[in-house]
Amino acid sequence: MMAERRQVTVIRGTISETDAVCVVASLSGDVGATVEMEMIYPYYRFDANCAVPTMAGCKDLSMFCLVDAVNGLGATADSFELEKESVTSEQLLGDEVDPDDAAAIAVRTVSHRLGRKLRTIRSFNVEVQPRGLVYKRFWIVKTIDARVMVDSTNGGLHPLTLRAA
Repeated sequence: MMAERRQVTVIRGTISETDAVCVVASLSGDVGATVEMEMIYPYYRFDANCAVPTMAGCKDLSMFCLVDAVNGLGATADSFELEKESVTSEQLLGDEVDPDDAAAIAVRTVSHRLGRKLRTIRSFNVEVQPRGLVYKRFWIVKTIDARVMVDSTNGGLHPLTLRAA
């Protein structure tokens, strides 16, 4: 039976599956490192427009915000390129967070980021525009001694626990 395929919008990665395996193999010393699983992870994408009060009036800023559609964590993001891709249903993680909740998380995330960046406690007028779901690719690379999740957009590594045999 063939796996069902879906057309989704994916954030263009900067590293390939081969690069991910090579990086983990070189760090672990295990030349037998392999990809255990490929995941396509959902994020709600928002454009945020902010009015920041200054001594001379208000300054308008804009930024991107991504909210993890599985667990609701928000983060501001640099600009990124998107591409349409056909992926199997097994690769896609389901979105668990309600879109309205994601919008509220995006407002809090952007407000917090501005407060830290501008070192102020004043409130900001933040408006977010939903831009739908986007997906990001991750690989789980397994070595003899470790499992590592590799981010396709920046090559970031996140160690995972080994499952008991």
